[in-house]
Amino acid sequence: MNNESTQKQNDVKKEEIVKTPVLPTPTPQPKTPSVGAEITEGFNLLPSMSDEEKVVQKTKSTVSIGSVLSLIILVVIILVVVGFNIVTKQVLNSRKEVLYSIENSVNQQIDKIVSNEEIVDRAVLYSNVKKGAFSHKAIIEFLNEISNKVGNIEMKSVTISEDLKFSFVGYATDLEKVSKLWYMFGIDENIQSINLQSVGKRENNVTFTFEGELKGEKFFNK
Repeated sequence: MNNESTQKQNDVKKEEIVKTPVLPTPTPQPKTPSVGAEITEGFNLLPSMSDEEKVVQKTKSTVSIGSVLSLIILVVIILVVVGFNIVTKQVLNSRKEVLYSIENSVNQQIDKIVSNEEIVDRAVLYSNVKKGAFSHKAIIEFLNEISNKVGNIEMKSVTISEDLKFSFVGYATDLEKVSKLWYMFGIDENIQSINLQSVGKRENNVTFTFEGELKGEKFFNK
């Protein structure tokens, strides 16, 4: 009897043991920091850089900043140059217009001056020619005046050259009148030289030809 009861107690214990589940051992969970709590320690997933890598990274940053600054300076210079060229071109065009206007005005003044100088030159030339020219009328009147003093002298023709050399052809009633006319020509102060070139006796008169040279003081235009 005792054995049977003991056996039943053992079977009950086995059933209890079988029915009682085996609970797993709880693993400790990391504590999650609460919001606002101060984090005193963190984890760096990236490996720390060496000193050489730090120098290279700093150099890259410096080069990048320098490139940006150089690009900005280049853009500013280009804008300044373009603006300066535009302003310079506008100023140059404006000055060209002013210069063109001044040039036209100067050319007009030069044309006026040249025209006035031509007029003055012509006036001076005319005055000089007029002063340097002799009066044919005055010479003929002079020869007639001497012939009238002698009397019975008829003038046929008078030829006068530019150097005031003359030829006087005429008629006289006799040789005495020709001789007297020759004398009057010889003593006159306005005659440089006189020669009786020819003389001929005709039935009613005498023909003669005198050649001589006049002094210009009396016969040139003033």
